[in-house]
Amino acid sequence: MNIAVFADIHGRMLLAFKLCARWQQETGQRIDLILQAGDLGAYPSEDTLDWATFRQAKIDPSELGFLLDFVEYDDEVAAMLSLTNCPLLFVRGNHEAHDWLDELEEEATDALFSIDVYQRIWCLRTGIPYTFTHQHESITLLGIGRIGAPASEPDPSKTSYIQAYEQQRLADLCAPTIDILLTHDAPVDFQRSGQGMEEITTLLQQAQPAYHFFGHYGGPARIRLAHNGYTQSCKLADLTWDLKAPGHRLNTGSMGLLNWQSVTEHHFEILTAPWLKKYSVHHWKYV
Repeated sequence: MNIAVFADIHGRMLLAFKLCARWQQETGQRIDLILQAGDLGAYPSEDTLDWATFRQAKIDPSELGFLLDFVEYDDEVAAMLSLTNCPLLFVRGNHEAHDWLDELEEEATDALFSIDVYQRIWCLRTGIPYTFTHQHESITLLGIGRIGAPASEPDPSKTSYIQAYEQQRLADLCAPTIDILLTHDAPVDFQRSGQGMEEITTLLQQAQPAYHFFGHYGGPARIRLAHNGYTQSCKLADLTWDLKAPGHRLNTGSMGLLNWQSVTEHHFEILTAPWLKKYSVHHWKYV
């Protein structure tokens, strides 16, 4: 199976689907699943925006992509989505409408719950393994959403930080067998000294998945070995625009592709195809 991977997209979920459709067109293959490592930008209304998103949306309206394109049905958006048939699975970042997502999650009984009118975008609940099967191939995922509260934070219960019930759910896991760990934050001290989430560090040591995908920290894409000595740890660049490049083209390193056949046969790469540079801040909807 082919799995597209994105980190922070901040409202540009329609762009992510368009890039997957373009990859299919260019390669003659199909994307079976999309994974997104938090900061999806899931805001169902303007009054749910956090201040950072509100401020950034004044500069780039694509930050409001979920609100504009996925809350109410639109024939044009549906036509774009019809070019692919894969679901997008995401974990929560720190920039989401958490109160709204909490309400949806309270009604959920499975590892996933749908958040959009087209039922193409699904939230992967923290600490509940999920197995995705396509034809004769299967892959098991575990998600950890939100970020870890800094030691200096006076209120670690804020909704952008991992919640006590999620921590307990992770603590109750008994040596889970997973292939992919999908998170927003990084392990402690892995990306930046003094930052990260202890629960991610623990899961990587216990489960030793083949891959760990995360985001949150910005900067260029990077693949390296996790501290457990086994997992390929992959942080992609944000799915946004390189404002230093001519034409404000798409950030280099913002899309990855995992080909998964079995636990012993798989390959991940960060895409660098020339066609990715055809997408710019002003023209991406028309490419």
